Amino acid sequence: MPIKRLKSVWGYCSYNIPFFILIFILILIISFISDFILKSYGKNFTTGWIIQFIFSSIVTGYGMLITRDKINHGYRLPKIKFRDVIYLGFLGNIVYIIYFSFQLIILGYIATFFQFPVFDLHKIFFDFYDTFQLLIYSNPKDSFLFFSLSILIFYLTTFFAELGLAVLADTKSITSAFNLVSIYKDINIVGWKNYAIHISVIALLILIFSALQTITIPIPLISDLWGAFFGLLVFITQYWGIGAVYCNIKDKLKQRSINSQ
Repeated sequence: MPIKRLKSVWGYCSYNIPFFILIFILILIISFISDFILKSYGKNFTTGWIIQFIFSSIVTGYGMLITRDKINHGYRLPKIKFRDVIYLGFLGNIVYIIYFSFQLIILGYIATFFQFPVFDLHKIFFDFYDTFQLLIYSNPKDSFLFFSLSILIFYLTTFFAELGLAVLADTKSITSAFNLVSIYKDINIVGWKNYAIHISVIALLILIFSALQTITIPIPLISDLWGAFFGLLVFITQYWGIGAVYCNIKDKLKQRSINSQ
């Protein structure tokens, strides 16, 4: 399945190579401008946060267009619609912040309860040495319970957050993105096991692309382009994956409606 997903993602990206290169260049420009403004005016925490939110909303907005395109059985990167990019990007960031703030609060409580340092669960794979040291010098039972509960909370919040973003991309309604009952029913349609497998495969691809992104090449310019290329693949894979699972849900709902007639 990972190989099949990898081919699907690359086929989606490479269907129109010139447009893929255009998106690549635009992301580079946005990153460069964002970094320049942050270095120049971002010393103040509030100013820096606002700058980051604005530029991340632009990037998130295009990601939401990818999600919406995939929900509608799209097979290539969507055209840039500035109005939708700004609107969906702004709302998408709000959805992200709320869902993952809740995740961090719960993970922080679990970490405090087991007397573990609070950290981002995403970094376990990339800071494996520190994670290994943490496991060695901790009570094995507490370590097992801590990581089991953390992974459970991580998956549950990710399940709802990802589908919340998909619903937002499809309906443009932020209230629908937080309709947990409706999202729960959507997950039941594809099955929790199938959804978990889908999320895990997408996470694996993102992990592979992220690992490749960290490879340093002796020539600085080539190294920067290498990192940016795989960073773009991480970005597209994430939003493509969100759209793919919701596309499956809508197809199943449509088929049920046809069968019931």
